[in-house]
Amino acid sequence: MVGFRRERSTSVKLISTIACTTAAVGTSLILPTMASATDVHCAADSGTDVTVIDGRTACRAVAETHGRARAAGYDGVGYAHAARGAAALGIGAAGGVGASDGVGGIPIAFGFGTDAIALTTIGTATTDSETGPPQAATPLFAVSVAFEGSRAQVATADSSVVCLGTAAFAWNSATGTTCLTTPFGRWQTPRSELG
Repeated sequence: MVGFRRERSTSVKLISTIACTTAAVGTSLILPTMASATDVHCAADSGTDVTVIDGRTACRAVAETHGRARAAGYDGVGYAHAARGAAALGIGAAGGVGASDGVGGIPIAFGFGTDAIALTTIGTATTDSETGPPQAATPLFAVSVAFEGSRAQVATADSSVVCLGTAAFAWNSATGTTCLTTPFGRWQTPRSELG
C-alpha cells in the first residue's frame, strides 16, 4: 500500500510539473508578442466615421443613422459599417482582417492570423423611410471567424455562408446556415435545410 501511494504521488507530481512547464513556456511565448502588438480602436455612433492607422495596423468604424459600429486592429485591420439600427463589430489581429457591414442586425467579423479574412454582410432593417429608425423585428445575427490563411464569409443577399482554408467558421441566424473548416475536413449545412 505504501508503494502505491508513492507511485501515485510521483505521477501526480510529474503531471503537475509538465502542466506548469507547459503553461510557463506558453506564457513566455505569447506575452512578449501581445505586449509588442500595435492596437487601435475605432467607435462610431449615428452619423460618424472614425479611421485610425498606425503602420500596418488600422481600423475604421462608420455609423450611419441609428447605427453603432466598433472596430479594432491588433497588428491587423478591423472594419465595421452600421446603418439603420445595426450594431457592427469588426476585429483584425496578428495580420488578419475582420470586416462587418450591416443594415439592421448584428454582423460580427473576426480575422486572426496572417492572411486571415472574415467578412460579414447583412441587410434586414425595415423602415418607414430611408432615414427613419428601424421597425421592431427579430434582429439578424451573423458571425464569420477566420484564422491563419483561411476565409470565412456570411452574405445575406443570397443566404450563403462560405468557409475556406483550415480554420474558418460562419453562421447566419436568419437561415441557420453554418459552415466550419478544420485541418480534418469541411462541414456545411445542406442546402435542403435552408428553408
